[in-house]
Amino acid sequence: MSRTPLILIVDDEEIIRNILEKLIRALGFEAITAASSSDALAMIDQQRPDLILLDIMIPGSNSMEIIETVREDQALNKTAIVMISGTDDLNAIASFIKAGADDFLLKPFNATLFKARIVNVLEQISIQQEKRGLLSAIADGKLKLTKAESARDQFCSKLSHDLNNALTGIMMAGDLLLMGELPDHVTKGIDNILESTEEMTRIIKQAREKISPR
Repeated sequence: MSRTPLILIVDDEEIIRNILEKLIRALGFEAITAASSSDALAMIDQQRPDLILLDIMIPGSNSMEIIETVREDQALNKTAIVMISGTDDLNAIASFIKAGADDFLLKPFNATLFKARIVNVLEQISIQQEKRGLLSAIADGKLKLTKAESARDQFCSKLSHDLNNALTGIMMAGDLLLMGELPDHVTKGIDNILESTEEMTRIIKQAREKISPR
């Protein structure tokens, strides 16, 4: 990441928000907080956080709505979501993971484990960004190669066409000359020219097949 990672904390309990904010800032990251899904959605739209720490149960709010909103927005496809849960209800946690959450943390927090999980998630985001960059570069390279090959084929086709036209003209002129009465040395010279022309035609054909076998 080129900028300092920004983490949004969404929890209705102020004490939890404050603790998480301190832990995150201690790691050298930026932190913003929201107590409701409406506030969270506004912050997500305005500030585009890299990671969202989202409480599973927020009174009067819908955590699932936040996940769905983030996952439906292409501009937020790099944003990770880590659920915060005060219960070990695996079915509930699984439903959020299925909806698009990346990980979960159980309350009460172990500070060491919390820090490790946050750093790991952000590292995964960075890796995915690098991967996307590499895939984009590869795709761009393939596109440029395809265009270069197409330009080469067009050039070779035109060059071959023009050369064959010129050689055909030479061969036809030579054949016409041979129809007349000419000294032996002239006839021999024309025959040599025609043989060389045929050889050049064959070489051009072979070269074109090697360069553009299609």
